[in-house]
Amino acid sequence: MARGIAIFLIVAGLSLVAYNGYQWWDQIRVVVQDPKLAMSIADDWDNLENKPSKKKGIDTDFKPKKGDQIGQLFIPRIGAVLPIIYGTDHEELAKGVGQYIGFGTVLPGETGHSVLAGHRETTFRRAGELKKGDKIYVKMNHHTYTYQIRKMFIVDEHDRSVIVPHDQPDMSLITCYPFNLVGSAPQRYIIRAELIDSKKNE
Repeated sequence: MARGIAIFLIVAGLSLVAYNGYQWWDQIRVVVQDPKLAMSIADDWDNLENKPSKKKGIDTDFKPKKGDQIGQLFIPRIGAVLPIIYGTDHEELAKGVGQYIGFGTVLPGETGHSVLAGHRETTFRRAGELKKGDKIYVKMNHHTYTYQIRKMFIVDEHDRSVIVPHDQPDMSLITCYPFNLVGSAPQRYIIRAELIDSKKNE
């Protein structure tokens, strides 16, 4: 009896590990680690000189549906090209970086606060390597939007003050923190960037 229970627990444990491993592998596949592609987005991606922020973003009637891929996030510093999915539920975050819906947030490039969330184990696993002054880029709806990182900070997991409306076009990238903690993370790592350029793709 005891031996049977022990075997069952071992099999159940191995099944859980295998399932979680498959889930991680399935999610990590969405991350394109291609430094050459990521760096090709702009000639000056590594110029950390502080660029002036735009006072106003663009106006758009782009209305995506939840679960849609709405664009790509290019992060040259870490050589990543990430799909942006509209929504931040488990289903959306399993496919890429999630775009927050509601809470007064807007789409990338628009006037206001755009908020993108990603898992620390997959899409944003190298977020800690980003520096103040780094540029990040969003390709969406036939435009390329350039943001420059202004600051990074850490908040409690229940702090919702980072997901609020802003008057000027900026963006927050959010992921769990500490990065290497096993289990549920008690904090959130915030990367705040401001829109410095937008252009229509040819």
